Amino acid sequence: MRIPLPLAAQLAGGKLPEDGGHLDLLGPCRAFGTAGAGTSIEGLLVESILSKKIISGSMLESREIQGTCSVRCVSKADVDDPTGRDGAIEPTLMVTVIAECEKGGKYLEGNSASYSQITWIDRRDLMTSWRRRDAQFLFPDANPFEICIRGLCVSSAVHVLSQDLSSALKTTDANLG
Repeated sequence: MRIPLPLAAQLAGGKLPEDGGHLDLLGPCRAFGTAGAGTSIEGLLVESILSKKIISGSMLESREIQGTCSVRCVSKADVDDPTGRDGAIEPTLMVTVIAECEKGGKYLEGNSASYSQITWIDRRDLMTSWRRRDAQFLFPDANPFEICIRGLCVSSAVHVLSQDLSSALKTTDANLG
């Protein structure tokens, strides 16, 4: 989800990686799907992307989906248009926030207006698919023109998973309540 550059810089603590690189971060653990979760930038962003791209916001309001989240990486690269429509290259700064769904994960599967297929996958399978540049490894029946595995979003996720930055989520203080 696109956010203003000053907000991304704040989440990254003012630190930026070199072009084409990743910078590991260990941001504070925040809640989403709970009362007051929107008072943290991380919680607000996770709830925003969930309600904009995946679920109805009422599921967050009713607290059917809850969890914790934290900034784990900032990445910087030139990103090309994966559709190949205009050949544009866009300098991109991406902040990767991991989110662990502790309640209601079953509601995140299926499809949405933004995604034709949403499912939980094994982290090793994602890393294998990315290294092979083969999204159909994950979704064998998908239209190859509708799936992308080579973007900065997946690259950043693979980096976080391969550095085991996701396991550190439980070691920071959560503001669950």
